[in-house]
Amino acid sequence: MKKTIIKSTFYLILMSIGAKILSFAVRILLARTLSADAMNLYSLAAPTMVFVITLAQMGIPAALSKVIAQKDSAKQPIKASVIISVCNNIIVTGCFLLMIPFLAKTILKQNQLIDVLYAILPLIPMVTLSGILKGYLFGKQLHLSATACQFFEEGTRIVYLIIVFSLHPQMDILTMAKTAMLSVTIGEIGSSLFMLFIIAKKSRRIPLPFTTLFTDLHRNAFDEVLTISIPMTGSRLIGSLTYFLEPIIMVIGLQSLQAEAMVSAYGQLNGYVLPILTMPSFITVTLSNFLLPSFTYHHTRGNHKTAGRLFLLIIATCFFIGLSCSFLCFQFSDELMQLFYHSARGADLLKQLAWPFAFYALQPPLASMLHALSYSRNTMVDTFSGSFIRLLCVGLFTGVFGTHSLALGLTIGMMITTLMHAFNVAFALQKSSRSTQKAIS
Repeated sequence: MKKTIIKSTFYLILMSIGAKILSFAVRILLARTLSADAMNLYSLAAPTMVFVITLAQMGIPAALSKVIAQKDSAKQPIKASVIISVCNNIIVTGCFLLMIPFLAKTILKQNQLIDVLYAILPLIPMVTLSGILKGYLFGKQLHLSATACQFFEEGTRIVYLIIVFSLHPQMDILTMAKTAMLSVTIGEIGSSLFMLFIIAKKSRRIPLPFTTLFTDLHRNAFDEVLTISIPMTGSRLIGSLTYFLEPIIMVIGLQSLQAEAMVSAYGQLNGYVLPILTMPSFITVTLSNFLLPSFTYHHTRGNHKTAGRLFLLIIATCFFIGLSCSFLCFQFSDELMQLFYHSARGADLLKQLAWPFAFYALQPPLASMLHALSYSRNTMVDTFSGSFIRLLCVGLFTGVFGTHSLALGLTIGMMITTLMHAFNVAFALQKSSRSTQKAIS
């Protein structure tokens, strides 16, 4: 069993590395192709995109993977997930459509953003579909197939960008930003087609008979999915809402020149520095997606030693990867910026944030453990605490530290969330161990 876990983890890491190479190729392509102003527009719209994705998925993928891992039949959880997602998508799409002009003109104060935000609309149903399919694959322990879809997501996106930029080399700023945003939807389409093919191949047919979607429904199936998805959505919603509010808070009360400097710093941090700092996340998130259903599967069946070894192996692997990336970012900050972006812009900031972000690699597996141990509400509280402190730092320190307040708030908020996750996981494991000992005695 131990060899199987290590082998599966090794293959997942290899596939994640390949997928991340493609993902980073997308970022490099955008950084080298988009003008500075187009990158700023894309960076300003990206927090809204993340926020909308969180609302659209509603925590269904992770909840579905856990529920399916606990059950022998996936039919009821899938039906419940599809119905919840369809209803939720209608509401999210309608509300977002009405809010776009207000967000661009009044909140973000960038009239050009209207068309870029409209480009997010087709992403809503596609990211929902790909999330459900991925949750099903992870729940069925088809981890390699669920991870492999990232190749098709990023590969499709790269092909789309290359074709569009080749056919239209003289794009204006707005069209560049819109193209970059639409590429996310194209990637989700490629990913979904691959997963549908895998599911059809494994089961000879699509596992959900849509002709009987609204028949033979059980309320407990909805309860099981929503019990996990709602707290998970709350946690992710807080994080994405922070990401969404940060550019708004940073320009409140600033004069035009100061606001332009903050927008430029924000584009530098989110468009150039953070993609390198968070590079290990492609592995840590993949391992966390593997950890949630796998730990749940073994833990609910009484295989506590196997579940414990799985957690320790993944948390140690994630931290090692985080430390390795931090070392590279600290020692070779200029070289990395030149390699990826042909510019040293942001190299000093990359060096400053390198070591604190080693701990960022621990967040995904710790959060997955809390979900697996039915402590989803704690992840929401932890994320809220870190996010609130982050926004508070940006709001209070912008006038004193200027553009440095963004990095300061980001670091403090991230560390608070990570430490609170670690404390809650230790408490949850200790409580679970005591319960097991009582049951044996």
